[in-house]
Amino acid sequence: MNEETTTNIEITFDPIYHAVGMGIMMGVDHEILPDGEWVRWCKRISGIDDLFIYHHKMAGTFVLAKWIYSPEKDGIGIAMELEVMSDHPDKYPHDLPAAQHMRDRLRPQCELAEQMKKGIRDRSKAKQQLKEEKALERHQVADWMGRKGEEGAASLLRQRTSWSPDDTPEYESFKQDLKNSSKGRVVTGGK
Repeated sequence: MNEETTTNIEITFDPIYHAVGMGIMMGVDHEILPDGEWVRWCKRISGIDDLFIYHHKMAGTFVLAKWIYSPEKDGIGIAMELEVMSDHPDKYPHDLPAAQHMRDRLRPQCELAEQMKKGIRDRSKAKQQLKEEKALERHQVADWMGRKGEEGAASLLRQRTSWSPDDTPEYESFKQDLKNSSKGRVVTGGK
């Protein structure tokens, strides 16, 4: 006899159980300290109101943390560690994170992502601008060579796509010609 048995399994998501796996459950080894000046500064620059410092009694460290679940609001204390220091931050220990590091560390992810995108765009623009500047210099040198009667070389130079002015004898000659032609002239920006 083959009887099939059906078992109903209900899968539930327990956010507190998940948070325990992601963070640190505050216990007897964690002494939550009153906010000092450094923590208040971190809160001001970040806008994150649930930052706090705790002293880890076993490790002897001081930790900047953020509540995932607050004991006052949620009945359980689960926190995420952000920075670990050898002494209380108001005593300025040797491993106190620098101000700019903390500004970056506590910045909202959307701001950080936008800053990274802006950096990528800026690098791309700078690369394109450099490419355009090199092309302009290449054409200026080619024009100069054409005026000197070197049309074939000027034409070849205009067709090149990878050209850096610093490594060509033509550019050195061009610069020297500019210097020679400017000797004895007075250049002013006035009226």
